[in-house]
Order: sequence, then structure tokens, then C-alpha cells
Amino acid sequence: MKIMGRVKGWVLDLASWAKKHVEKLIILVGVFIMFFILFVLLSWGVGYYANGFFGMKFDLGSIWQGLGACVSAIVGLLTLAVTSLAKLYVDSRYNSPQGEKPKRLEVMQNEADHVGRAGQDRREQP
Repeated sequence: MKIMGRVKGWVLDLASWAKKHVEKLIILVGVFIMFFILFVLLSWGVGYYANGFFGMKFDLGSIWQGLGACVSAIVGLLTLAVTSLAKLYVDSRYNSPQGEKPKRLEVMQNEADHVGRAGQDRREQP
């Protein structure tokens, strides 16, 4: 049981870290996917010319399947990027006045508590 608690802690720490660094992770995965696509395109080019010049039997259909997998990965990556950017857009557009930096969470919580207490005071007055 003790090892499961440690693994759960590691997974939760990793999830917390990933949530804080989602933009960096999207860029890292994007670079990885681009290198993989470059590798697939280079191997397709080598196979295409090897078929033509040397009569080798390189299966070009497998390359199309690989490119389809890459396109699916890129669509998933773009979905993550758009979701992250939309969150940042909404936060910056609607949660702070134009031209001001967003307030820190602690300050916002203190202000919310203050507003809540003020509302209670008004209700108590006759």
C-alpha cells in the first residue's frame, strides 16, 4: 500500500508540473512531431528514388499510413494549443481591466472575502 501512495504522489506531482508548463510541453511535443514528420518524408523520398533507380521494392503505402498518423498527432497538438491559448485569452480579456496585469490569486481571494463580508453587513442593517 505504501508504494501505491508514493506512485500516486509522483503522478499528482507530474500532473501539477505539466499543468504549470503546458505551453512548453506543447512546443516540445510539436518539435518532436516535426522531427518525426521530417524522418518520414526523408524515408519516403529515399524509398521513392530507390524504387525508381535501383528497382527496390519499398512499400510506399506504409509511408502514407505514417503520414496519416502524423496528421492525427498534429491535429491533437493543435487542439491542445488552441485550448491553452483560449484559456489565456479569456483570462486576460475578461478577468482584468484593459492594460492592467491580472491580480494574484491571494489578492483576489482577499477581495472576494471582503466583498462577502460587506454584503453580510448590509443584510444585517435594518
